[in-house]
Amino acid sequence: MKDLFQVLRQKELDIERVRKEIEALRFVIPLLAEEADWIENGLAPPRFRATGTAGRTPASSLSTQASIT
Repeated sequence: MKDLFQVLRQKELDIERVRKEIEALRFVIPLLAEEADWIENGLAPPRFRATGTAGRTPASSLSTQASIT
């Protein structure tokens, strides 16, 4: 017969693992979902904080572009 405390401990570890997996899924859902998915489910799409780097061209490619034109 299995030791009941071992079975209980394993179940507790399994629950904690599942909680961490759920937390990870909640974190990535907004990253993977498209705006249409949010609208379809009647939710407002998340607004991501701007980092200030979107649309910037690296300095190395600027010098390359200047030499081409």
